[in-house]
Amino acid sequence: MQWPASGRFVDSERIPAIVVGFGALLTTALVAEVVLLFAFASPLLFEGQFVVGVVTTAPFVAGIVFGGYWLRTSSLPSTRYSRILGWCFGGSILFVAINFALVLVMPTGGLAEVLAWLRWAVALGAGVGLGIGCLEAQAVERALAAERATLRADYLEDQRDYLDYLNSVLRHEVLNTATVINGYAMLLRDEAPLDEQSREWADIVIEESDEMATVIDDVRVLLQTTDGSFQLEPVDLSRILRGEVRKLEHKRGPIEVETSIPDDVFVRADDLLARVFANLLANAVEHNDAATPRVSVTVDPGPDAVRVEIADNGPGIPDSTRESLFERVERRGSTHGLGLYLVDQLATRYDGAVELVETSADGSTFAVEIPAVADGGGRNRDGAETEERAALERSGNSLLLTNVE
Repeated sequence: MQWPASGRFVDSERIPAIVVGFGALLTTALVAEVVLLFAFASPLLFEGQFVVGVVTTAPFVAGIVFGGYWLRTSSLPSTRYSRILGWCFGGSILFVAINFALVLVMPTGGLAEVLAWLRWAVALGAGVGLGIGCLEAQAVERALAAERATLRADYLEDQRDYLDYLNSVLRHEVLNTATVINGYAMLLRDEAPLDEQSREWADIVIEESDEMATVIDDVRVLLQTTDGSFQLEPVDLSRILRGEVRKLEHKRGPIEVETSIPDDVFVRADDLLARVFANLLANAVEHNDAATPRVSVTVDPGPDAVRVEIADNGPGIPDSTRESLFERVERRGSTHGLGLYLVDQLATRYDGAVELVETSADGSTFAVEIPAVADGGGRNRDGAETEERAALERSGNSLLLTNVE
């Protein structure tokens, strides 16, 4: 039994109210029938067949009223209501037709009995039809949801394969090319007989190839943050921070670094955690115009989360860029707008947060909070260092490995 799918004969949003009203009408008819039979002292009121009919009608009438209220609160879209209403009225009409045919061929006790019989058929048919319509609508929605889930899974799998391909191209093709360019430029600058202008050009090539390698590695990390296949585990934050501070001092020249990093502070993260602090530390130095850049790293371990504050003595962050600081923009310094965006993405990945605590002409302070882990998993220092080297090797950034070594 079908109702027009478009619902052009009735507003779909009104259908639950129509069902409730229909159930209320049947209830009123049933009560009125009993009252009239009682008022006229009709013997039909006490006949077993009539009593059974009333008793069996009541749950179907109640079900129709409940079904109307249920439609209002269910997750079924209103586009399904028309077909459910069609099943309800169609079932009622079908049951009435069948029972009317039985009335014509079977002896009855009079008009009151015929009307009671047809009332029973209307209630029974409407209740059964409403139930079938609701079950069908739910089955259709489940099937559609399963189909959408399958399509979404296929799409995500295709996207994951595509991201893996891009990651492979960046690591093995583009990054290797940038490494070759950097190496030959350094050989040209240091060993070839060049004039001052040529050496300046060689320095530009070296700087740009270094920047290309940084951007490629940031994009690689960004791809990893969006593939959805990560698994969080206890990570030694103390070791990560100390390692990134050493790299900063090695790569960025004369700087002053103050640290307050307790031992054995573990957080729930993965091997990309180092990029959070590598980007924040690099940012503190790259945009620092002080004669001697100064960076302070403070770790405050809490019972639920670990807070890391990184402060610098740079020029501060302009008001115009503060609101979009962690958004991806066209270009922001040497990180092409990816550095702080990656920090925010990774912090979110770990169920943590990053914020700009304060900024002024005397410097800026960033804070990162990451959920704490009480137990470090029993990994010793040698194992941790091995894992760090493995993570660096997986990044495919040979320039970074050279700096670590």
